[in-house]
Amino acid sequence: MARSPWAHGLACLALLLLAACSDYDRARNAYEGGDYALAIQRFEVLANAGHTQAQYDLAQIYFQGIGTAKDGQRGWYWLLSSAGGGNTAAMVQLGALFESGVGADRDFAAAAQWYMRAARLGHGVAAFNLAVMFVKGIGVPKDDVAALAWFRFSVKAGCAAARDRADQLEHELSKDEVARAEAMSLELQRPDKN
Repeated sequence: MARSPWAHGLACLALLLLAACSDYDRARNAYEGGDYALAIQRFEVLANAGHTQAQYDLAQIYFQGIGTAKDGQRGWYWLLSSAGGGNTAAMVQLGALFESGVGADRDFAAAAQWYMRAARLGHGVAAFNLAVMFVKGIGVPKDDVAALAWFRFSVKAGCAAARDRADQLEHELSKDEVARAEAMSLELQRPDKN
């Protein structure tokens, strides 16, 4: 019985993913074993092929100078590549770098945008950080209703620290504002919205 082209393509994709996983595992093992030159070499091959976790790992290596000279420019390149490819940890780190002004000009709007991207992909810490920005009105307009919605979203995404902040803010808002925040939070949790 002949396989359909679709089934054959799916089988090939599965083999490629397995190969990429094992290549990544070999790169991680080299890194954890202290063979940084080999780890960097393997991470770079994967990163150039679009592997977002390898890109993120390279960014950390270059930012910190692990087994190589510190190179902020290369660190930023790989961090942006990783975030652009959908790595939420990279998005959160970019948000934090822009928010703090470490390694870049302080840019609260850019920080909020990166937190928003990661939060919409379900990252709890990103949602928490975004909620704090709404409370303070930095990078986004001050909006306690939006802040409460994002704190609640953060709780649902597993960020326990958001629960106390949500409870505190809820006591400061009117019943109408709490109801709007609840509706917004439910809307944010819809899979088709993220």
